[in-house]
Amino acid sequence: MSVHITEFLGELALLLESGIACRDALKIVQQEQDNRGMQKLIAAILNDVEKGMSLADSFAQYPDYFEPFLVERLVSSGKDEANQTASLVKIAQYRESMDVDAQNLTKRIAFSSLYIFFLLFVLLILTTFLLIYVVPVFADMFRSFGGSLPTLTQWVLNLSDFFVANGLLIMGGVFVLGWLVRIKWQIVTLYIPLIGRLYHKIALIRGLRTCAFMLSEGASVAKAFSAAAQIVHNPIYAKRFNQVSEQVAEGMPLSDALQAHSIFPKKMVHAAVVGTQANKLDKLLAKLADLYAKQLQQATGPIIRSYTLLMIILIGIIAGMLILSMYLPIFMMGGEI
Repeated sequence: MSVHITEFLGELALLLESGIACRDALKIVQQEQDNRGMQKLIAAILNDVEKGMSLADSFAQYPDYFEPFLVERLVSSGKDEANQTASLVKIAQYRESMDVDAQNLTKRIAFSSLYIFFLLFVLLILTTFLLIYVVPVFADMFRSFGGSLPTLTQWVLNLSDFFVANGLLIMGGVFVLGWLVRIKWQIVTLYIPLIGRLYHKIALIRGLRTCAFMLSEGASVAKAFSAAAQIVHNPIYAKRFNQVSEQVAEGMPLSDALQAHSIFPKKMVHAAVVGTQANKLDKLLAKLADLYAKQLQQATGPIIRSYTLLMIILIGIIAGMLILSMYLPIFMMGGEI
């Protein structure tokens, strides 16, 4: 839906820039919409405008579609149509950049992460199946032979007995763990080796782009960081951006506020120092977001390939160990004959 909202704002801004009245522009955009949800939303906005409500006030009624801080920027542009249109154009451009990041970076990394977890799931299912259904067949045969078994074989048999005896408990534990990971996914992702770096960068990019946009629109640093907290989609980063916002509002220099939180990189602190002194904070934060986006694109492929290779190797090692443990006693018996 986010992409549809961005397209709607861009098309509406273009029509308003062309001198078309707001009501007529809304009607044109509505007629060209294929998405039913968007058609209903635009119809509701059009109805509000026809009743005399401003575009910004109408947007404010739909916070699930239009972020409050963006509506606030539209309101702050005043009642002059030219200023409102210019502000709407900037909002559309901001959302386009965020959607590009989401499409090229966030979705790609999320899909890759799911693929890795799928491989991990396959590994778990394969191991469980072998230990519960395959190993016990060999175990009965080995016990009928009598005598001592190789250490690896005995260890696998003990593990198999444990899985058979506690299978339901293990599966229940896996289910609960999966549920906990799911509800805490945004936090968990930050601590996954290597992949965590990617999710750190994603949150920073979203926050930096939002701060840069808000500052370019004339918002205070405190409001810019407060807006970033709404858009980073990560509770840890949202908390830190809000804390920086509060500290700056209390009079602390931005660089000191950022330095107080280790989650923010030194480049961001340096950008805050230089940007504040040169009165170009919005431009430096935007450039820093572009830099992180470029680094993220370059790092994603190698990290995902490394994890995929690791999962495949683990599957091979575990399957190989289980198979070897089952055939070791047979080889030993063959050697004794």
